[in-house]
Amino acid sequence: MRHDRLSLPMAIRCGVTTILGLLLVVLPGCAPALHENQPAPTLSKLPASEAPPVDDDGDQTSLREAISASIAYWQKIDPAKTVAVCGGSYHPRDFLLSLQTLEGLLSQLPHDQLPTAIGKTFDFCQPQTASGGQGLLVTGYYQPRFKASRTRRPPFIYPLYQPPKDLVQAQVFADTISQAVGRIAAGRFLPYWSRAEIESKNLLQGNELCYLADPVDVFLLQVQGSGLLDFDDGTVLHALFAGTNGRDYRSIGRLLADEGRMPLAEITLPRIRQYLHEHLDERQRILHYNERYVFFHLEAQGPGQGPRGSMGAVLTPGRSVALDPSVFPLGALYFLSTERPSEVSNAPVPWQPLTRLVLNQDTGAAIQGRGRLDFFWGSGEYPERAAGLMKQPGQLYLLLLKGDQS
Repeated sequence: MRHDRLSLPMAIRCGVTTILGLLLVVLPGCAPALHENQPAPTLSKLPASEAPPVDDDGDQTSLREAISASIAYWQKIDPAKTVAVCGGSYHPRDFLLSLQTLEGLLSQLPHDQLPTAIGKTFDFCQPQTASGGQGLLVTGYYQPRFKASRTRRPPFIYPLYQPPKDLVQAQVFADTISQAVGRIAAGRFLPYWSRAEIESKNLLQGNELCYLADPVDVFLLQVQGSGLLDFDDGTVLHALFAGTNGRDYRSIGRLLADEGRMPLAEITLPRIRQYLHEHLDERQRILHYNERYVFFHLEAQGPGQGPRGSMGAVLTPGRSVALDPSVFPLGALYFLSTERPSEVSNAPVPWQPLTRLVLNQDTGAAIQGRGRLDFFWGSGEYPERAAGLMKQPGQLYLLLLKGDQS
């Protein structure tokens, strides 16, 4: 699952990784439960004549993988639960049937016949914004990959830490019960050390897991919440989110914009990287502006493994997205129309259409309301570039099997 992420203002999320607050965050285990009789989100069913043609530009293998993950999710939900959406009340079986029906269409029909069949088989529901509009902002996130060393040796001198033993989590009883992270000192519960204190005072010595060669990479990995680490002996390990110091997340992208270093509209991951590497005298101050610090644990990379979203399933590159689950049912099927960067960085047409069936399998604190979507790209050079650049308008539709709902 992702943790902090990058793109405009940085933020925090429940899932794997986002790039809109200049690194969105994904926190494991923070997916909201599916409740009975939850308030109906503003998703309006479209007349059949207004439904868009579902011309999916992705590969069927990835679509089948994502569908299977969502089917497994809905099979675990209490059959009596209901989801109020699109003017109806739906049960887990309704979402299951929608997914299983699409599986059948993929098996039975050639690609060029799918748009017509999907249009005849599914209802389309679209979010309505507060101003009456229907669009949303689409950003991207990815799983970073870095070279690492198990021992401290130049240039690998910047550590990743496991959760320290003095890190404690306490329940806070006020109007509601909440969780607080901190430390105990002289019998008092205090906030845990900030990023600046941890890094400047070497407070976590003895908790090192491994070392990276660039402090910006450490920061980015913390923002993303998970990543792959390549060691000299050929071993590849997953660095997975294991907790935070409990401090609030603050966006360094927003800081750079507020200080006039670059216009907010031009802030992307590549621009931020470039600025930090060209202004070494400012780098530490900028990174320390975000007081939140993320801890990890390492796991071996097995076949078919990857980062997990808040739904609990491994995310599928190019198919899994993060949405606000209070508006968009988690695990459900959607159609997305937006733009993606060209795979050639200096292409004459820098943006190309992206029309894709996607599954809502992740969440994020910056991904809130009807107007935000975060698209998971996977791991590699193009996924990193695409995630760092995407801040595009888009249209999103929830797909549900036609028929009367109870």
